Amino acid sequence: MKHDCHQTESPKNESWKTELRQSFRTKLSPEIAKLAKQSEAIARQMLPSIHELDFSGLREPFEAGKNNQGIYGMERIYEDRVVLTPYFECAAYCRYCFKKTRTLGGEAKRMTEADIDQAIRYISTDTRINTVLITGGDPFLDFDMLEELLNRIEVIPHIRNIRIGTRNILFTPESITDNRIERIARFQRFHLMNPKMSRCVSVGFSLNHPDELTPSVIEALSIFHRHSVSIKGQVVLLKGVNAETRIIQELSNLMIANQISPYYVFHCMPVIGANHFRTSVQKGIDILRDLARFSGTTAFQYVYVTPVGKHRLNIDSKLNYVFRENQRLIRNHTVYKAADFLQFSGQNSLPVDHEVDSQGYIISHYLDGDDMEDAWS
Repeated sequence: MKHDCHQTESPKNESWKTELRQSFRTKLSPEIAKLAKQSEAIARQMLPSIHELDFSGLREPFEAGKNNQGIYGMERIYEDRVVLTPYFECAAYCRYCFKKTRTLGGEAKRMTEADIDQAIRYISTDTRINTVLITGGDPFLDFDMLEELLNRIEVIPHIRNIRIGTRNILFTPESITDNRIERIARFQRFHLMNPKMSRCVSVGFSLNHPDELTPSVIEALSIFHRHSVSIKGQVVLLKGVNAETRIIQELSNLMIANQISPYYVFHCMPVIGANHFRTSVQKGIDILRDLARFSGTTAFQYVYVTPVGKHRLNIDSKLNYVFRENQRLIRNHTVYKAADFLQFSGQNSLPVDHEVDSQGYIISHYLDGDDMEDAWS
């Protein structure tokens, strides 16, 4: 689908680009550079914008809830899951990324061998952990490092679920080869006599618009399917890109037709320089309500994320607002107990804007977006 991309900033005064480069880098893969000329939706996600100079929001909207137990690149806030970020770099930079100050800001580094040794040792000693999510940056950008990490995880008997988060299927579809995916698929295990011994390896593919399912991407996806590696689709709700029922419906239908399971729709996090992308949380609820009359297979889980974890919403969710310094916050009694969060994260106190109720559960406050006319109009 080809669009006539229009300029969103005045070409007469581009001094803003110099100012923006001081905070956030720009990077496009050859594939994204080509697609950005054809699709306005892709261009808005990937090309720098003057609107990023609005630094309202948080430098680290999620980092406050993560303590890596002294191990760089490892995160834990849930009982059964650990997140590993071996490599923070990406082949292209999404302008809404919640790790914007790290990846686009140039602050991130990779895990060392010592970091990985410590992380594997930590995971091995806690049998409550059954899931490891390998994310980034993009793990597929350094495939040898990814494979070595999988080799280390494979020997941990209580790990039953390995998930790999990527956007590289879109950024560099040519990097997805039969040889590489076959090497990932071998870490799966189907135990016929004892299903409790089976292990799944799946891929979480981040994609936000139907224009992203190009022939090259479909070809790359077919390689995963050929080797029985399942794909889960993850979407970020973005104003001016996909925050319409018809777009999310078309995207979910295309995902299903191409063997991508609709998984999460994430509300765009309140990271600095991304305010122009942020809808209200209610907007996402309304979209999912519109979609509820269609086949249940199109149903995403809609979540917003605070430092203590995901907050799941459904079409009947009622939001409780509080107002502070001209900001609208969503107040939520979460399912997370403060004692558990402090234990798993290694923190000594709860993050800012979080408190404990009388039963010991965490109450969070999340900075909402708005549905005023989008900046791209």
